[in-house]
Amino acid sequence: MRGVEVLSFLVSTAVLYSVYLILASSMEIEYGELGLPSFAKAAFFALGAFAVGALTVRLGALLTGVALEGEFKLVSYRYATLISASVARNPALGLALFAVPLLVALPLAVLMGLAASYPALRLREDHLAIALIAFSESVRVVARNYEPLVGGTFGAGVVDFLAWLRSPWKELALLAVALAMGFGAWLVEYRISTSPLGRVLRAVRDDEVAAQAYGKDVARLRAQILALGSAMAAVAGVLYAFYAGTVNPDDFTVSRTFIVVLMVVVGGRGNPFGPPVGAAVYLLLDRGITLVKHYIPVPFDVNYLSYILMGLLLILLLLKRPGGIVPERPLLTLRRALPQRGSAAAPQQRGAEGGGPAGT
Repeated sequence: MRGVEVLSFLVSTAVLYSVYLILASSMEIEYGELGLPSFAKAAFFALGAFAVGALTVRLGALLTGVALEGEFKLVSYRYATLISASVARNPALGLALFAVPLLVALPLAVLMGLAASYPALRLREDHLAIALIAFSESVRVVARNYEPLVGGTFGAGVVDFLAWLRSPWKELALLAVALAMGFGAWLVEYRISTSPLGRVLRAVRDDEVAAQAYGKDVARLRAQILALGSAMAAVAGVLYAFYAGTVNPDDFTVSRTFIVVLMVVVGGRGNPFGPPVGAAVYLLLDRGITLVKHYIPVPFDVNYLSYILMGLLLILLLLKRPGGIVPERPLLTLRRALPQRGSAAAPQQRGAEGGGPAGT
């Protein structure tokens, strides 16, 4: 039993790390590279989770011939259990219930990201941040009050798409899926950061007027990056919903966005290795406090201690290391290009030193 608990804790930690890594990587592209304060991150994160909560039970019932009776908010958990039993006998059903919400969430997130990019064309950073926060809260409030979507305050049950596997293979399969998604999201962020596109994004971040003067379409760049970052956040929402087994709109408040921003700033804004470091630091504090919270005598809810410690860490970093744990460094693409230019110039230099071309 002890080994099962340890495995469950490790898988839970790794899956949460993958979720935070995806979110932090998407925020790094938008905020760290482009300088765009995407404070609607919680909305796109919620969109992926809402797709899972709204579709898995309904689609599973349709595919298995089960008739949903009663209000969705009252019966979703019961039907999620019944359909999970069907998934245990039909692996293809589980894979379909995983793929369909993901395929629905991605284009919706891209469209919402494009819609959110419109005020980014007209508003500066501080006003844009306020507008995106309001947009994020609007998405949560609508989902909370429109109960047929994901059950409102009751939440919605989620079908276990890996019910056809037994423990510990089910936990290991979820771990593999989560790590693949997390690494894939970080790889996208890394490739962008170290590419010519990354240089353009940082040029816009540092001096938008100068970038426009050099012919860069800033409006188009903002729309593209917000669409990409929104899609990545939706992927994190899908993964989180299947991990949690339930979806509740109150889990996607604006504080989620600020936690992700904190990860990027603590890890190192502008450095592609900042998101994995920042996500690891936050998760280490959060999980560590979870393990020892019953032994910490504090005059408030100990669950908020991780926020306090992260806030203190942020203040110390801003005072002692403003660039974060791994601050922004010279471009990797530039360092790769230097030897090529040096090697091309070397024969000319040797020829000049010898008084002419070799062999004369």
